[in-house]
Amino acid sequence: MSKMKFSKGKFSKFISSKGFYAALALCLVGASAATWVAVNRTISGIEDANSQLLESEFSEFPLLEEAERPLENVPRVYLPPSSSSTASSPSPEPVSEPEEPSDEQVLSPVSPTLAYVLPARGQIMTSYSQGELIKNVTLGDWRTHDGVDIAATKGDDIYAAADGVVTSVDSSPLWSTVVTIRHSDGHESIYSGLASNVSVQVGENVLARQVIGKLDGVPCEISEESHLHFAMRKDGKWVDPLSVIAKA
Repeated sequence: MSKMKFSKGKFSKFISSKGFYAALALCLVGASAATWVAVNRTISGIEDANSQLLESEFSEFPLLEEAERPLENVPRVYLPPSSSSTASSPSPEPVSEPEEPSDEQVLSPVSPTLAYVLPARGQIMTSYSQGELIKNVTLGDWRTHDGVDIAATKGDDIYAAADGVVTSVDSSPLWSTVVTIRHSDGHESIYSGLASNVSVQVGENVLARQVIGKLDGVPCEISEESHLHFAMRKDGKWVDPLSVIAKA
């Protein structure tokens, strides 16, 4: 019983001695609570003020759905193009396409200079008739002689009269094998009476005095001495081969 009283007395003394601190703690708790309430109210007031401010500032802007709709009763203003800008900007010039090369450009000679020579070593037997009719002994009729006959023996070499490109190698019952060469000045040289085994082919570039084949004979002029029938054309018309060679 005495122990109980002693214990209660000690407790009372402890309480009485610690009462000041307990009161201080309660005051601190109360002050903290009051401070928290005040701060909470201040924060809430600031948030409310900000919300009202944002609502007032953005209330004039349409919502996303409204912004996507076209505005009605809004006048459209059309501004004419500036005269200075149109005048200062030149119109683009048309781009011209590269021209196709002509036949004369494609069939250009190998060497830059052009000189003509006789395609055989013999003498001139029959001249160019200048469009006049002469008697063809073999065929027994009168016709123009559109070239020159150059004496040559069967098997002799026949040469290109000038630099050029072989455009055709034909066979004819009247003229035997015929080789045609195109030259850069627009002339064509035609060699009639060649053997079939010519030394050139179509599209080949040849030089002046290059062997193009060997002589065989001219069937439509077989009654005459052996010769090469050599002719020239320009723009589809026959010309005198000797005059072309003389001018070269």
